[in-house]
Amino acid sequence: MFKTCLLAAAVLTFQAAACLAANTEGVSGGQFLRIGVGAESAALGETGAVGSGAQSMFYNPAGLASVAGSEIYLSQVQWIMETSYSNLAAAKKIGGGVLGLSVSRLGMPSTNKYDRLGNKLSDTYTATDMSAALGYGHALWSGASLGLTLKYITSEIDDENATAMAADAGIKWALVPGKLDFGAVLQNAGTKLKYLSEEEQLPRNFKVGAGYTVDVTGESEMQTAISLLADMNYLKDSGSYANVGLQFAAKYAEGGNFALRGGYRTNAESAAAVSLGLGISGASYVVDYAYSAMGDLGQAHRFSLSLKFGGGAV
Repeated sequence: MFKTCLLAAAVLTFQAAACLAANTEGVSGGQFLRIGVGAESAALGETGAVGSGAQSMFYNPAGLASVAGSEIYLSQVQWIMETSYSNLAAAKKIGGGVLGLSVSRLGMPSTNKYDRLGNKLSDTYTATDMSAALGYGHALWSGASLGLTLKYITSEIDDENATAMAADAGIKWALVPGKLDFGAVLQNAGTKLKYLSEEEQLPRNFKVGAGYTVDVTGESEMQTAISLLADMNYLKDSGSYANVGLQFAAKYAEGGNFALRGGYRTNAESAAAVSLGLGISGASYVVDYAYSAMGDLGQAHRFSLSLKFGGGAV
């Protein structure tokens, strides 16, 4: 029954994606929801439609179904203008599905206040954006899964605040197990953020992506593979754009993996479109780092850590 409800919710949500093309006016509120979370995804050009594990809470909740035991995910982003973006996610297999929880917080440094004449005051103010989410992923059949996330979003500037509710719904399907994956997700479909009398839509996005992996012949002590990932997005504010990523991964017979990554985003200027990163993993942990160019705004550094318990992820 629960699987049927999830499937119905996903169908209804994907139907709503068709309305995005008719609603592109203005700029959405809650823009922090567009900031890339994980270092792995960021290094791969912010692709995420076919991701897996607890980090799927931030990209495509259908990827939660890959968690075989329990997993904790931590991510920290040093963003532009001395802002920081912190993320925490946890996932646990319960019965036939996987339950996920996540919290995200964008913190900004204190800013001086000025009067109407431009005189600096002794007071300061801060701005904070947060979201808390509950997600669930469930396998539909061999190689296919469905996920749904419900989010509570808050945005605060000085002593004023706004709240909203939103949902993500996604599917993921291993068309050729271990070789070709497909994913699709509708993100941030929900209510408006309202500051005083002003209301703003959330940055709704419809994402479709795929990942293809080719095994490379190597020494018996080391298995290597190259993966190509690509996402197509339709964002309410700016229309269509693509993310692409390339990964070279090595797996050693004695244990441990190593990956080099690169990515490109077509919705950014050339000086801010490239990202690079690397990852190191073992049986119960994954450590990732990503560097993203931000053009005239500088650069962004992301660090992520995954800890797996009781079977990790498959």
